[in-house]
Amino acid sequence: MVESHWAELGDREVRYRDRTWTLTGTVDVRNRGELLAVEARQEGDVRHPKATLYFGLDDAPDSLNPGSLGEHFDSLERTRGRQHLVVKTEGRTYRYELERLEYE
Repeated sequence: MVESHWAELGDREVRYRDRTWTLTGTVDVRNRGELLAVEARQEGDVRHPKATLYFGLDDAPDSLNPGSLGEHFDSLERTRGRQHLVVKTEGRTYRYELERLEYE
C-alpha cells in the first residue's frame, strides 16, 4: 500500500448510492496498483460523514506503478451508470471503476 495526495482530485464530487461524496485527494494505491482507495466525506448532518471509495481495474495485467506514483489523476467519468476515475501516465490511460464504499 502506498499513500499519496493528489491535489487535483481533492474537492471533486462523486455520486454513489444516491449520495454525493466529496473526495479529499488522499489515495492509497493497493494490490500493485490494481486498486485505489480514495478518502471521501459528506457534508451536513449525515450518519456516516467519512468513507473510503474503492476504484479497481477489471483486467489488471498493466496497472499503475505504485513505485513511481506521482500525481496522474486525469478525470472522473460517468458512463452507463458507472463511475470511473481516469489516471494517465506517459503513454498509458487507466480507467478505475468504482466498486464499493466502506464507511469509517
